[in-house]
Amino acid sequence: MTDVLILGASHSGIAAAAALRSSGFDGSVAILTQETVAPYHKPPLSKEALSSAQYSPTLLRPAMFYQTNRIDLRQGVTISGLDLNSKVLQAEDGSQFGYESLILACGAEPRRLACEIDPEGLALYLRTHDDLLRLKDRLSSARSVVIIGGGLIGLEVAAMAVANGLRTVLVEPAERLMMRAVSGSISGYLLDRHMAVGLDIRLGASATEIRRSDDNASECVSLSDGSILETDLTIAAIGIVPNDELARSAGLPVENGILASEHGATEVSSVYAIGDCAAWLDPLSGRHVRSEAVNPGQDQAKIVAALIAGAPLPSRGIPRLWSHQAHLKIQMAGDVNSATSEAVLNAPESGAFSVLGFLEGRLISVQSVNAQRQFVKLHELIGVDRGALATALDVEFPPPRY
Repeated sequence: MTDVLILGASHSGIAAAAALRSSGFDGSVAILTQETVAPYHKPPLSKEALSSAQYSPTLLRPAMFYQTNRIDLRQGVTISGLDLNSKVLQAEDGSQFGYESLILACGAEPRRLACEIDPEGLALYLRTHDDLLRLKDRLSSARSVVIIGGGLIGLEVAAMAVANGLRTVLVEPAERLMMRAVSGSISGYLLDRHMAVGLDIRLGASATEIRRSDDNASECVSLSDGSILETDLTIAAIGIVPNDELARSAGLPVENGILASEHGATEVSSVYAIGDCAAWLDPLSGRHVRSEAVNPGQDQAKIVAALIAGAPLPSRGIPRLWSHQAHLKIQMAGDVNSATSEAVLNAPESGAFSVLGFLEGRLISVQSVNAQRQFVKLHELIGVDRGALATALDVEFPPPRY
């Protein structure tokens, strides 16, 4: 029997184990993970890892961390069942893991194309280090690539492909790029910049079929606008879905993630959910919200760890995202799509700027392009009213350019 059992060696899972020890928890802690490699940072997989000839995953914690902090890391374990009454996790190999408290940090999986669109499973996805190795192998001999999905990962991969001389087409069903992550002004800016360097972007179009060519030498991607793209390689980057099936099968409430309170507790005593697999209650809106970013999951991990350890609960920070698209370094924070007005603030660096989003005269979001130091300062000012912000920055806000 383990005092605290963490399912998943995700960013949030490892952060929970670390926070338990830093919160003074002295009981036994174990982490179960399906992967056989040491827990590593996943965001770089679609960034520098793809363009680096020699890339090794950056570990979330040094190998000695687990031993020093008495954390039992069990790798290569696939869990097939959860008995909430007996407080036992059942593994595929027949082994069982009992717990006093369970933290579900199961992460998420890539959203897959429907079988009728990709019946042979030709499209590749990028989520794990194994996915990265498979993708890099295919890219090494490719001359062309079609990327389905104009979100964060899709654009990062597309920028890398263009920079490496591949004929690249990006297909996005929505009317603008990165619709969930950035506002319309940044979407327009990114569209212009990517098209200027040769990326072929098809907005408002979706893939209807992926099949092998008649000579079996390439792949053919049919689009909803009637066009057919011949390519060496097809990559799908159409979002992620939470790994919540284990919780659902066990009887926990699930709705686009494992439903949890504003402090991460599920409706079953001693079971918590954090990270990409969890939908936490937002007390302001009354809705359950799932955050697909590293720092919200780490904040959640610290809160749950403090709850279990009986320590003071830390506060949650404002969610942040970042994206590296060739020479464009984009950072985002706050609710970018709820702003009713925007202003552009130029950065000291040449060509760098930030777009500030306002709602009822209050700063609610920041989006920065190649302005990392400026972003750090502006991120701390989210929530300040427009007048106080202008005074703090000693600027007048010009209208947005896009």
